[in-house]
Amino acid sequence: MCESTVYLDDGTVLMADVMKIVVNGDTLEFYDILNNKKEIKAKFNVLDLEGHKIIVTEL
Repeated sequence: MCESTVYLDDGTVLMADVMKIVVNGDTLEFYDILNNKKEIKAKFNVLDLEGHKIIVTEL
């Protein structure tokens, strides 16, 4: 499967099994495989697509 896990820069898991990311200004919207949504004001630090790992910093 191609889902990713989103982490805060301190290593805390924000959301697992993320399939879709929407950038809306300074807000990132994450959607998982069940279409659950989590929003956070943040910026991307690392997009490791091969490792299925996304790291963000909260604004």
